[in-house]
Amino acid sequence: MKPSPDKTHIRTLVVDDEPLAREGLKELLARAPDVEIVGECRDGFEAITALESARVDLLFLDVQMPELNGFEVLAALSEEQWPAVIFVTAYDEYALRAFEVHAVDYLLKPLDPDRFHAALARARDQIKWRAEQDMRQKLGALFLDLKNQHKPLERVLIRTGGRLWVVKTNEVDWISAEADYACLHVQGKKHLLRETLSVLEKQLDPQKFLRVHRSTIVNLDRIQAMESLSHGEMVLQLKDGTKLTASRNYRAKLAEVFHNMI
Repeated sequence: MKPSPDKTHIRTLVVDDEPLAREGLKELLARAPDVEIVGECRDGFEAITALESARVDLLFLDVQMPELNGFEVLAALSEEQWPAVIFVTAYDEYALRAFEVHAVDYLLKPLDPDRFHAALARARDQIKWRAEQDMRQKLGALFLDLKNQHKPLERVLIRTGGRLWVVKTNEVDWISAEADYACLHVQGKKHLLRETLSVLEKQLDPQKFLRVHRSTIVNLDRIQAMESLSHGEMVLQLKDGTKLTASRNYRAKLAEVFHNMI
């Protein structure tokens, strides 16, 4: 979101799945005369809707929420829609150093009033003095850092029309490449994800998913039978009857997975 042209009021959105946590944030914000609370959200889906429909200067964003976490909320938005962000979390095991570098600030629950107002002061300075592009670049770097971590992807967010869908990766049967998109095949349904197959392959669990063709990734648990063809290619039959071609360039990986039995 672009900073508000009204410098005297910081339009603020509070996002947390815990009612008591939201109340605590609002009580602390009520002491700041230059802050206007424009909304509160219980989950990531509500947050995305609010950020897409109204101007927001400052976002207090919980990290751990059901369905969509704080980082997935940002990932669902274009960079132009990102306001200044202060992350709120009860966990410090994986992201605090990243927050210090890339975000306005982070706060640990339970909130310390002095720490809170120090973070708010930093947000004021950033909203007032830092260029909008600089802010987007910092948050973009944070998202890319987290995206490139080694923890396998467990779910993806699919936007279809005006709706958002959460697809768990363990429900995906196979994935095909369609130009710059990845097509997720899930129980006979197709979901387009704006991601290339090569990028997605790096995020998936290599113990569960294997690239068998330059345009195909398969969930190993879905393979029911395999048949060798000429020129080193193979046909993989999935449990739902789907047949996929594994090219000879990927046969060695298949053999490794199945202990050289093919």
